[in-house]
Amino acid sequence: MTLMTAAANRCTDPTASKLSGLRLVAFSVLAVTVGGCATAPKVVLPPVSPTPTNEHQVGKVVWHDLLTHDLSGVKRFYGELFGWQFQEDTENETYTAISHNGRVIGGVVYTKPGANAPNRSQWVSYLSVSDVDRAVQQVREAGGVVHTGPLDFPDRGRIAVVSDPQGALIALVRSTNRDPPDRDPPLNQWMWTELWTTDVQAAGEFYNELVGYEFDSRELYEETTYHLFQRDGKPRAGVIEIKWEGIPPNWLTYVRVEDPAAIAARVESLGGHVFLEPDDNIRNGDVAIIVDPSGAAITVQRWPPRSEEGGDVR
Repeated sequence: MTLMTAAANRCTDPTASKLSGLRLVAFSVLAVTVGGCATAPKVVLPPVSPTPTNEHQVGKVVWHDLLTHDLSGVKRFYGELFGWQFQEDTENETYTAISHNGRVIGGVVYTKPGANAPNRSQWVSYLSVSDVDRAVQQVREAGGVVHTGPLDFPDRGRIAVVSDPQGALIALVRSTNRDPPDRDPPLNQWMWTELWTTDVQAAGEFYNELVGYEFDSRELYEETTYHLFQRDGKPRAGVIEIKWEGIPPNWLTYVRVEDPAAIAARVESLGGHVFLEPDDNIRNGDVAIIVDPSGAAITVQRWPPRSEEGGDVR
């Protein structure tokens, strides 16, 4: 069984509804919060790289922010599961930095539920682009939607939040400190990003124009093909075609863990849900999809896999 088939089989589960609404919340929350930040001089967003680097890595996912209405719930959830710490800033009520082992790795955008902030949440990935303004224009011309920006933040850079022509939400960034270098993912930190889309071919053409992605496909094992976005010979994201109802196009983030089954076993007690249980027939049991207490989905995966047979793409 493939990851895609397994996810499709869970669309009748109540947990699936938490995934189906994700696309709707993200732009409204981030547009209100980040848009507000543009006029709030005390708000400081951390840089995508803790120290200045030598280059921008166009096409690389360089940051992740969680949009949520349940700050206390997600802090406990991710703190217990991954050992993440949350850096409080009394002068910044809408943004909390996430750190792990002394390294800032992401952030939490908090907005109170209301008419402009539905009671759902989502992880939003930041894609490095060479020119945010030009990228925004390309999104509009291709039939996508620009939700907010471009906006400038001194430490983070120039940002826009958009949806691609199929509806998948992504943030575009030209970072101030340039982009972090490639490295092997530490345990309990980011390791991969996937685009789940209704039209793989159209998505390939769109992101090729946007950031110069080359489209590649690999046979993982019998009757299973995995699609990749690459740039400069480096895999930058996976691509999965949505062939079932109830799941909107979205970008899904991966965290490297030692044991996905052990992580999944703790999710319910921490207020979350397991959308896709580890299964020996799905990537050799090395992957699970979980949903945090506020409704944001994330994938956990063992790396390196236990076996090359039916293994991974990285």
